[in-house]
Amino acid sequence: MKRDKPPRPTPTPAVADTSVYRVPHHAAPIDLWLHSNEGASPPPGLLSVVTDTEVLRRYPSARELEQFLAERHGLSTDEVLVTAGADDALDRAFRALLSSKRDLILPEPTFVMLRRFARLVGAEVRSVPWPSGPYPAQAVIERVTKATGAIMVVSPNNPTGAVCSISDLQKLSRAAPHAAVLVDLAYTEFADVDLTKAALELPNAVVFRTLSKAWGLAGLRLGYALGPPELIAWLRAAGNPYAASGLSIAVALAALKGGHDPKTYVARARAERESIENSLRELGADVGVSQGNFAFARLPSPGRARWLADALAGLGIRIRAFPDTSGLRDAVRITCPGDPSSAARLITALATALSPARIRLDERLASAAEWHGLAAQLTHRAPVETCAGPLDASTRGSCGWYIADQPALIRSARDLGHVGIGLCPDPNEHDSFFAAGAARVLRSLSQLAEVDS
Repeated sequence: MKRDKPPRPTPTPAVADTSVYRVPHHAAPIDLWLHSNEGASPPPGLLSVVTDTEVLRRYPSARELEQFLAERHGLSTDEVLVTAGADDALDRAFRALLSSKRDLILPEPTFVMLRRFARLVGAEVRSVPWPSGPYPAQAVIERVTKATGAIMVVSPNNPTGAVCSISDLQKLSRAAPHAAVLVDLAYTEFADVDLTKAALELPNAVVFRTLSKAWGLAGLRLGYALGPPELIAWLRAAGNPYAASGLSIAVALAALKGGHDPKTYVARARAERESIENSLRELGADVGVSQGNFAFARLPSPGRARWLADALAGLGIRIRAFPDTSGLRDAVRITCPGDPSSAARLITALATALSPARIRLDERLASAAEWHGLAAQLTHRAPVETCAGPLDASTRGSCGWYIADQPALIRSARDLGHVGIGLCPDPNEHDSFFAAGAARVLRSLSQLAEVDS
């Protein structure tokens, strides 16, 4: 006789339909992280401002920080809310303003969490294409209905770096007075125009700012919202009363009051952005005009975009690719490093990945029958040659791709600036190649023809 299974907890439909947010990471060792748009490291002394253990013992208060931000932006304290990152403020706004009976107008592609936040509150998302260029204000306005609860503006947009104008904001506000205009300005320090002041002059706009990007304080998880007192009160009611930690608040106050100035990094990132964009153009990429602290580019194919991300990982550099995101599978986003040596390293690595000086094969593998026909196919990418044993220092001036069947050979090639490609028919042994820094591990030489297609 079968026994019925005991009942078990079940998630809400919104949670059941939402997967855990994860960004896939390459398995090669990484020492230059250019995938998350974090700013430059703040001064080490910034941590020394916390000397009173009462900060740890007591529940935190953000009132002093909110007062400081209010004065900086010419507002009253009831127009400012400090949150656990700008993400927390946006999540609160969606909970306060959206529901199954209210929809969100969302130009896309954009910050991936926005659609997730909307889904979790049961709101319908009315998507408007924004692949590049000016903010699609007219297309957004045409989607407005009585059920519109909020209109999203991310400027500079993530991941494309495109921006919205002041006149566009004003048009949106007038066209939908019954809806909130949510203005995410996480990257505004890098833009030509800061929309904060213009947005705060609108009766139905809320501005979202962060310390995670230009300020280089992503680990603090501190952001804030600015806007009309009534709207800010709704956001305050929609979340945890102690969202930001006392430690984070104390360090943020020290940074904002003069212990840390992001202007140098911002200027450097803007200059690096232009250099990265120029390099990508020269290498055949379609490069957008980004105003964030990152470059955005589309490669000739999704396979080429995946290869660029893998090849750079093989050189210890992580960038963001979007292999599973509709409309972005051919795209990459690369954070500006913020220092000259890392920027130079990146520029060199881009050329090595997309325009190798040589494609080298360990000579022991050249006797394989499949290699003879394959070598001719590869010459459109670069000259092809065989070599004996590990590469030596003389190859530094002609870096490219190196194919070998031993992890030790891959590791030595990577140390010289070459993109290593492992050859191993047994998938159980691939991890050792990735640990050595392989960009890809192939089961057979014939797969080499498809590496970046």
